[in-house]
Amino acid sequence: MKLDSVFCGVGGQGVVVLSDIFCEAALMDGLDVAKAEIHGMAQRGGSIAAHVRIGEKVQEPLIERGKADLILGFEILETARSLPMLKAQGTIIVNEKYIPPTTVLDGSAKPLKAEELLKMIREIAGTVYEIDAIGIANKLGNPMMANTVLLGTLSATAENPVRKESLEKAIANKLKEKYLCPNLKAFQAGREKARLR
Repeated sequence: MKLDSVFCGVGGQGVVVLSDIFCEAALMDGLDVAKAEIHGMAQRGGSIAAHVRIGEKVQEPLIERGKADLILGFEILETARSLPMLKAQGTIIVNEKYIPPTTVLDGSAKPLKAEELLKMIREIAGTVYEIDAIGIANKLGNPMMANTVLLGTLSATAENPVRKESLEKAIANKLKEKYLCPNLKAFQAGREKARLR
């Protein structure tokens, strides 16, 4: 089984860390892994995308336009920007957070409505998981765990070939011990959201 996925968001959301965890877990399961990152102009706040390809044999890290099986979006606008990467009837997991671009914040561009972007996402994807990852993470005590919630959702989708146990072990390998228990709870909360869909 293979999975070509695009993790997208803005700097500071943990896109790179989460994609690293996913890749490490896939390697634990004996899968071949290739990954490439595309960073925006600014480290914090600029667009970031990570192409993650896993399967029995992977030769190139970059995913061709229109070939991604899944998009994991850390916020709505970056998810909408990544739509051309998605294959027909592909799957999208999107955090229900909208971060206005700097052109909107400085008044040089008209603001986009989150609901319009979500409508566009729903029209293009075959399956959409809309997750209030920040709300869930806040209930668990730390909004920084939103990315772990999203990883939990990904882990429970039909497209995911990586074992839950491997993902949990990869999380444990990446995080300090004091953050591990809350993050595993966030991971499980994301899994439950996927199953409730």
